Amino acid sequence: MPCTIIAKTELGMEKYVANSLDVPCKVEGAPKGFQGLVILKECEDWEKAFEELMKMPEVIRAMKAEKCVKAEMEELKRAAEELANKLEGKRFAVRTVRRGKHPFTSMQVNAELGALVLSKVNAKVDLTNPEKVLMVEIVGDEAYLAVVEPEYAGMKKLKGKPNLETFFKKVTVVQEPYLGPKKSTEELGKRIGRIIQSFGVSKYVFGLTEESDAISLANLIKAVEEGARSRYEQQVKTERKGKMIELKVFDVYHEVGSKSKKDLIIIFEPEGKTVDEMRKELLEKMRKSKRIVLVLGSRKGTPMGLYRFADFVIDLSPGIVLSTETALAAALELVASLAAEALKDREDKA
Repeated sequence: MPCTIIAKTELGMEKYVANSLDVPCKVEGAPKGFQGLVILKECEDWEKAFEELMKMPEVIRAMKAEKCVKAEMEELKRAAEELANKLEGKRFAVRTVRRGKHPFTSMQVNAELGALVLSKVNAKVDLTNPEKVLMVEIVGDEAYLAVVEPEYAGMKKLKGKPNLETFFKKVTVVQEPYLGPKKSTEELGKRIGRIIQSFGVSKYVFGLTEESDAISLANLIKAVEEGARSRYEQQVKTERKGKMIELKVFDVYHEVGSKSKKDLIIIFEPEGKTVDEMRKELLEKMRKSKRIVLVLGSRKGTPMGLYRFADFVIDLSPGIVLSTETALAAALELVASLAAEALKDREDKA
């Protein structure tokens, strides 16, 4: 049973819709002052209310929210965990529409909830042609979540849409290994493995910056391999295909410093610029590059001397410190979104 129905209307029509809708519900137009929205609560008959709402031409789309929580990250994660079983065996994406000011970004919500789903069920991230979408509608201090069809999130597959599976075959991730207590390292490693295998990157490099404890590193490598293999086995089972990601260990200085002219090096660190500041140049380089290397730190961060060798240094989430696996998921989702845009532009010009 829904806990709320949230509807998007043509801008300026929210009050008309709210006043014209004759249903036994608590109806509010422009909740918290946000125009273009109508929210229905405490309905006696949710299906009838939804049916009547969708008869109105002023309504663009509507969602029956399955979870209604406070707009706080922990609450969002708890709700997503409860909905995760609906994504079992599915290709999925997370989409967040955020209204108001919050201590997190929409990208961070997408990344954290996506990583959580991957850690709970066998599913695959697919940002171009998902079977289902975990939709997060945030209105001020309230959040509404549901598993919806991709059309609701504007993700219906179009003919000739770029193939990101092919794109990610040229992506290498280089990340400083997180070496901590054995239990936390194993849990983190498994999450990392599932994330990188789900996106289908060609190679994951444990990028060493200094002498490291061999036993701790071995535990992390084993955990990443276990996480990746569990996701790989599910891919083979459900999709009849899959390629196990390559795992390597290398000196990050040489990995980045030995770049060729056809390599695109992107470092993700807070000292960088935002994507919007460099979008045009970044898209152009992504179209031309034969190999894309994404470099991420962990507890210490990427050595600053390597910034000179990078094509771009990007701040994923200004003012927010992301966890190791969340930063990885956010970086991959950002690159996937940019790749879709770059490839689409190239097809349009062809």
